[in-house]
Amino acid sequence: KSDVDPNNANNIMLLYTCKSVPSAWDGGNTWNREHVWPKSLGWFDESGAGADIHHIRPTDNNANSSRGNKPYGEVEHSDSNKKTTNISGFGAVHYGYATKDYFEPLDQVKGDVARIIFYLMVRYEEADNYTFSIIAQSKEMLLRWNEQDPVDDFERYRNEQGYLIQGNRNPFIDHPECAALIWGN
Repeated sequence: KSDVDPNNANNIMLLYTCKSVPSAWDGGNTWNREHVWPKSLGWFDESGAGADIHHIRPTDNNANSSRGNKPYGEVEHSDSNKKTTNISGFGAVHYGYATKDYFEPLDQVKGDVARIIFYLMVRYEEADNYTFSIIAQSKEMLLRWNEQDPVDDFERYRNEQGYLIQGNRNPFIDHPECAALIWGN
């Protein structure tokens, strides 16, 4: 329910590739679940933050695998760093850039990623033992992404679905300006 394509109720929208694919679960062949903060870099397993609807997004399998557990960062937009995956019905789809150290998503999802990370930092007390440098190149970069990629209707829809399903909201979607108030200079 949280990631339904607003133009096709039988599909979901994938994070990173921004493509609409059939929502029916097929054992992970078409899409899988992405913990935006990789489990290997966090404190969670399959409950709490590991099962939080505001944290988990559907992704293309190859994009999720290639992204791996790299922290988010800004990298050179060269052909050697360009990431693509093949999606049925779309062919080769560009979904970001990566080096051995960092993964940079497309501009249209950078704010989404930043707001999910901000949410996790304030929602879970276990995050008190973590700094932004575990998950991202810098706090300042995430704040910039939050401003450069404003909240859109799809994010608002996801936030409302999260509230209806889980009973809480991502406050950085309702009030993205709070990130700068909390972590800005």
